[in-house]
Amino acid sequence: MRLIEAGPYISSGLVDVVSTTVEASSAVTPRGETESASHEQWQRWIDHTLIEWGRNPSRLSDEGVEPPSGETILLAIQLAQAMKRAGSPPPTSVVPDANGGIVFERRRNNLSEVLHVWDDGKVEYQCFHGTDLIKRLSF
Repeated sequence: MRLIEAGPYISSGLVDVVSTTVEASSAVTPRGETESASHEQWQRWIDHTLIEWGRNPSRLSDEGVEPPSGETILLAIQLAQAMKRAGSPPPTSVVPDANGGIVFERRRNNLSEVLHVWDDGKVEYQCFHGTDLIKRLSF
């Protein structure tokens, strides 16, 4: 079992990623969101989405769609907990992908960040400005 640790690629924002007129300290964080509210939202994603999927992953099954395995769900929970501890803003959505993975997405204005937990245990980070991919990391 892999444990996700907070590291240099798990950050609280998009500081130094792109040079825009967007305020860097809150590039993807909703204005006025407190650390407590951020922690609460992360916990809601963990408790009401990821843990619920773990209780019955087959309910995510559909024709041509593979639900995430228990191991993938556990890895996503560990990632969410590490992001919460690191003070990262919560995602705006958490969804299963069609191939047994889980996708965390955070959007604000013209910026979006995606953390994709693949079914093989790999995690990929992508940052977009509009439709342009400006950063991609795998870990």
